[in-house]
Amino acid sequence: MRRVHARLLVGVALLALVLTGCGGSAYSFQGGVLEPESQASPIELTDQHGNPFSLADQQGKIVFLYFGYTTCPDACPTTLSDWIEVKRLLGDKADRVEFVMVTVDPERDTADTLNQYLTFFDPEFIGLTGDPQTLATIRQSYGVMAQREAHPESATGYLINHSTSFWVIDAKGNLRLTYGLGTDPEIVAEDVKHLT
Repeated sequence: MRRVHARLLVGVALLALVLTGCGGSAYSFQGGVLEPESQASPIELTDQHGNPFSLADQQGKIVFLYFGYTTCPDACPTTLSDWIEVKRLLGDKADRVEFVMVTVDPERDTADTLNQYLTFFDPEFIGLTGDPQTLATIRQSYGVMAQREAHPESATGYLINHSTSFWVIDAKGNLRLTYGLGTDPEIVAEDVKHLT
């Protein structure tokens, strides 16, 4: 009876090893996991070079998606700076990632303005703009808040209070992960390595 019990335990242990990839446990994402997986809402806008951009055309790549604006005093430059570090940490895998910022301030963020702004961070980052109604519809589909607030004392005249999280869309076009402002780039890069 003891031999049968011992063999059973060995069999269960071997099965566990097979199911967990030879002893390694399944990876647990550190970002906010979006479950169940769902297809990312369509985005059809214009990039900073005046070219049409479609999210559907990015299948096969991982997309970082953020909603911000060029005169943002804090959250946006912080996020883009963090993306630079994520890209560095990804190494060769970064070739399969698109970093995309959709403007929440189309009045000021023309294609040329977005181009100048993003070039300061990384010329390969993509900036998107469009007409206000289209942008509002896209924001709504992603649950993004953006509210203009007058700031007469500011050189820009107004600021926009907006959502500061960003999304990661996988190579199949599914929303997979979300990260809050200031998330450690090492955490983001490690998660993305398990999506590529």
